[in-house]
Amino acid sequence: MYHFVALLWDCENPRARAAAMQMDQKMRGAAFPWDSPVSVDGMRVFAQTPADPALRAYVLPNESGVVLGRLFTADLASSHPYGEVQLDGDVTREIVRTKGQHLVRNFWGGYVALLRDRASRSSYAIRDCSGKLPCYFARDDEVTIVFADSADLAPLELPAFSIDWGYLAAFIYSSQSQIRACAFKQVTEMLAGDQLEVQGSSLRQTPIWDPVTVCRQRRIDRYEEAVAQLREVAQKCINAWAHTYDPILHSLSGGFDSAVVLGCLSQAPTHPKITCLTQFTSASYDDERRYARLAAARAGKTLHEVPMDSAAGFDSRLLAGPQTLKPTVSGLSRLLEIEVINRVAAETATSVLWTGQGGDHIFLQTADSSSAADYLRIRGLRRGFLAAVDDAARLSRQPYSFVLKSAFNRKQSSGARSDKPTRTPYFVAPAALPADPDAYVSQPWNIPAEDLPSGKLMQIRLLAEVINRHRPIPRLERAPQHHPLMSQPLMELCLQIPTYLLIKGGKERALAREAFSDHVPSQIIRRRDKGSIVAHTTQMLRRDEPFVRELLLDGVLAGAGIINPDTLKPYIVDSQPFREEHLLPLLACIAAEVWARSGAKSPAASAV
Repeated sequence: MYHFVALLWDCENPRARAAAMQMDQKMRGAAFPWDSPVSVDGMRVFAQTPADPALRAYVLPNESGVVLGRLFTADLASSHPYGEVQLDGDVTREIVRTKGQHLVRNFWGGYVALLRDRASRSSYAIRDCSGKLPCYFARDDEVTIVFADSADLAPLELPAFSIDWGYLAAFIYSSQSQIRACAFKQVTEMLAGDQLEVQGSSLRQTPIWDPVTVCRQRRIDRYEEAVAQLREVAQKCINAWAHTYDPILHSLSGGFDSAVVLGCLSQAPTHPKITCLTQFTSASYDDERRYARLAAARAGKTLHEVPMDSAAGFDSRLLAGPQTLKPTVSGLSRLLEIEVINRVAAETATSVLWTGQGGDHIFLQTADSSSAADYLRIRGLRRGFLAAVDDAARLSRQPYSFVLKSAFNRKQSSGARSDKPTRTPYFVAPAALPADPDAYVSQPWNIPAEDLPSGKLMQIRLLAEVINRHRPIPRLERAPQHHPLMSQPLMELCLQIPTYLLIKGGKERALAREAFSDHVPSQIIRRRDKGSIVAHTTQMLRRDEPFVRELLLDGVLAGAGIINPDTLKPYIVDSQPFREEHLLPLLACIAAEVWARSGAKSPAASAV
């Protein structure tokens, strides 16, 4: 987490300047001292020294702004790809001239950049595509305020934010969708890869990095080349991050992706101290410890085994969490386990928790048959098409006739919308939803791209969800999560490998399994099942049903008409078994209710 507050305004507007100067004085007089790395007409940036050892401030020369976070050079072939980045005058002028494009093309890492172009009286905020650092903005009295944590706005004494009930309803409807809207009407999120341009009184928010453009830049269509590049790029990205973190606590789920991270991390030339952590369920069929033990043993690392039952349950402690700007199901899970993670981090003297998150999305864990259509779209009716059909049929467990028909249908429709998800509005009151809920929850990348095949569009949609999922819990986490697989060079590489190569042989993540075959135990490489915490979560809900029942049936959302209590009662009053597709919407109801209760009582919020 990097705590910062940036003020952006039109320096030719007397009212905006006066308001900005008042805010500037309030920030300088705050009880907690703030550093001010940028102080120029049109922009003020205030920042706190981050606890994360990987993060720092790159102050740009000529009062051109600052990059907060961590930067690496995009030239992975250089002799020191993880060396300290220097942004000199020439580089800075090019960054400002291109409105940040030069930064995005030539550097990567985890950062928020705040740029000032005095010639055009424009300011820019850029959030890199990894989603490592949160970034939001609000507007007050003609001043644009860019920030990471709403608690940091307290010195500004802004008017109370108002709760967006339609957003909360849409969140329950589609909790995994990641959009710019927040649960407060006055706040907008900068999604991963977004740029905000402030010029005069106008604001323009657009993607400065988008996967559609990445896919169009090149295609790696030779399997052997793709395997070699995946192995090399993943190792170099993890080497770079390992250079900034030591010691490291690594979360081993027992699955493939976290084992890949550990395997590469063990090869890092800086040799950081690594301790592994796995959390296991009481149900023997969901116990992943044997796989986690294999990965830890192969790497020669100590493994801490912690029962999931030791984490907090659904109880009143959830209501004591910090105010956030939007509810998340993953954030709810983090609150439940935060005491356990903090304890293990203290015992191991670590300040970061590495994960394998993102592997499913970039390596392509899917049972979809679209890879055959992708082959037909890209390469046509060649000899390899039959092999692609065979792979897709084995992967999706569908008849050859179904896969063939689907491939030709998708080719005819250009694939642009053939993978559109279907959603059922469980538990949410239909009248509370926005007029077109599917359009409302659509991520900005979900735009027509007629030249891309449907399987690649599906991968882009999945990527949009995962890179915007990470939201730190301010000031409560001793060891914030870090997701090294969500590094820009690695994501770009996987986007440029066709789906029919990523799942070659009819196996999900097939190409990645071959690339890392000597980094991961063979038992994990060969396994085709995937660990799940559905049973554990269901048991928790049943165990803590009295709290869940009171929380939802007598809560803020029910009172506001956002959820329909009658649709919940069969499951949390009458103990009727619920299906797996009910689980996420039910957890979303809990997350939204917890958020609404903290939001309604927050001094920065208004229920109107």
